[in-house]
Amino acid sequence: MSVNQVSGRTAATTATLGNASFGLWNPHATQRLMVTEIGFFATAAPTAGSSLALRRTTARGTTTSVTPGIAQDLDRGATPPSGALLDISYSVQPTLETVALFDYVFAAVAASGMIYPFPSGIKIPPGAGLVLVNAAAIITPILAVWVRWDE
Repeated sequence: MSVNQVSGRTAATTATLGNASFGLWNPHATQRLMVTEIGFFATAAPTAGSSLALRRTTARGTTTSVTPGIAQDLDRGATPPSGALLDISYSVQPTLETVALFDYVFAAVAASGMIYPFPSGIKIPPGAGLVLVNAAAIITPILAVWVRWDE
């Protein structure tokens, strides 16, 4: 099993409900991903009441991505077999499933954030993803983010 991690910095989002801040996309035809941790921290103070939701996505949208390489494999053994991508700046929003898996409300201070460990993992099937989106129509500042998963 390959343990992978990828990190990056997002663009700030507009004040639109459901706009994606970042996501992990699984482009592989048969390989499943098992997300074990997601972390994100604001680089500037969010507006009071700023909140985010973790949701599944069935279509990727148009985005700028970080492609994980061997340097992100925690065993430094191989690049991720799935070709997973960290999406960090969307020009066309992804297609979201209706129900949020988790919600988070930011503290209105710089460096507020969250580390979500998922001991049992969240499975991402082929051709699908997991995204963090605005749960309120408030601008989300630039986030320093990472995602860790097993393949």
